[in-house]
Amino acid sequence: MNRKYIDEQNSNTVKKLIPSNLSEKSEVSRNRAFNNILKSILKSREMSLFLIILVVSLIMWIQKGSIFFSIKNFQGIISGMVYDLFMAAGMTIVLILWGIDLSVGAILALTSVITAMLMRSGVSVPIAILLGLLAALTAGFLNGFLIARFSLAPFIVTMAVMSIARGIALVLSSGYFISGLPTSFAFISNGRVLGVPIPYIVVLITLIVLDFLLKYWKFLNQAFYIGTNPSAAVLSGINVRFVTIVGYLISALLAGLAAIFMSSNLAMGFSQFGQGAELRAIAAAVIGGASFSGGTGSILGATLGVILIAIINNGFVLLNGSPNWQQAVSGIILLIAVIVDAIRTRKERRE
Repeated sequence: MNRKYIDEQNSNTVKKLIPSNLSEKSEVSRNRAFNNILKSILKSREMSLFLIILVVSLIMWIQKGSIFFSIKNFQGIISGMVYDLFMAAGMTIVLILWGIDLSVGAILALTSVITAMLMRSGVSVPIAILLGLLAALTAGFLNGFLIARFSLAPFIVTMAVMSIARGIALVLSSGYFISGLPTSFAFISNGRVLGVPIPYIVVLITLIVLDFLLKYWKFLNQAFYIGTNPSAAVLSGINVRFVTIVGYLISALLAGLAAIFMSSNLAMGFSQFGQGAELRAIAAAVIGGASFSGGTGSILGATLGVILIAIINNGFVLLNGSPNWQQAVSGIILLIAVIVDAIRTRKERRE
């Protein structure tokens, strides 16, 4: 009887211990899974940016309440973002290629002036737009060709093209506004499709297409390999020169599209359009995950970077800050982005 009693007691003890151990193990595994998910979320630049945007929006809601979340305020934010979204997307591709494009703001101005002058001289709106975009593509080709063919520093080449494009715009317009444009041209920025403004639709489609091509089109996806190791890319058979030229063409074309919408919205062309646009584009792209060391970046990240900068600038105005400080704020954001990029690059090299 004693032996049987002891065996029963041992059996009951084991039964009690097994579920406890299993529950403890399952609890540990759940905690590990949660920690891994949390780490992956925090490592994702896009998710981190999304959380930061939510935090900044929450702060603005606390400070300004319904004013910040009003439809009118959001319309103002989105309208101002359209131009930067075009250029940040192009800048992202260039940065992935281990380059930089300081000429996008000047290309915007040149496209604006040429398109406006052609329309005012009697050229039809579609032809004027095409010729204006052709001018932008010419500047982009000049950037890409000089950098790819002669291995010149992108910073120097694009800064030179920036001066050339801005100078030509000034000469053509004599520094004056070019107004008196056809009323049909205004439809490009003021027209709506199913109640949605045309600029919103065009920029959204552009971002989606570029994101898809960058991820799944083999030709454009090669930009990541080129930016990571150009020499290895050449040895693997990638046409580095051609891809580089195409990258700068895309950047210039997007700056040209931004010019068309800006000129249509303001009903004029102006040689000073796009001042500081290159800094905002670089800041948004770097904040979104692109690196000055090349090989990384995403269109979604750049989009979130533009949104973050736009909300910060908008909040600055709502908090009664002088609009004249917006460029300084953009510069501070760019400096922070550069510092973060440098820290991230050093960490990756150590790993």
